[in-house]
Amino acid sequence: MKCILIPLTLISALFFTSARAEKKPEFTGCEMASTYAELAFMTFKKAYQSTSIENATPLLKDGVAKATEASAYALIPSCNCANAKNYALNAVTFGNKALKEADLQGMKKWAKKAMDMSLDVLTATPNCK
Repeated sequence: MKCILIPLTLISALFFTSARAEKKPEFTGCEMASTYAELAFMTFKKAYQSTSIENATPLLKDGVAKATEASAYALIPSCNCANAKNYALNAVTFGNKALKEADLQGMKKWAKKAMDMSLDVLTATPNCK
C-alpha cells in the first residue's frame, strides 16, 4: 500500500503545482491609469447626464481630478504610456472647458469630449510596453 501511495502523492503534487502556475495573470503596469480613467469616464458621464450646471460642477471637478491621476499613473516607469498620458490630459482640458461653460448644452458638449478621451485612455493602456 505504501508503494502505491508515495508515487501517487508525488504525481498529484506535481499536477496541482503545474496547473496553478499556468494561471498567472499578466500585468502591463498600467492598471492604475486604467482604473482612474474608468473612474473619470463614469464621473464625466454623470456630469453629462446632469440636468443643471449646479449639479454637474462638482462631478466635473471630480472627473478632472481623476483624469489628472490617470495621466500621472500613465507616466510611471512601469507603464510609460505616452498615448494614455496625452488622452488623459485631453480629458482634463475638456473637463476644464466644461467647467467654464455658462450654459448646459455647452457644458454637455465638453463633458462628452472628456468622456471620449477617458475611454481612449482605456483603449491605449493595453498596447503599452
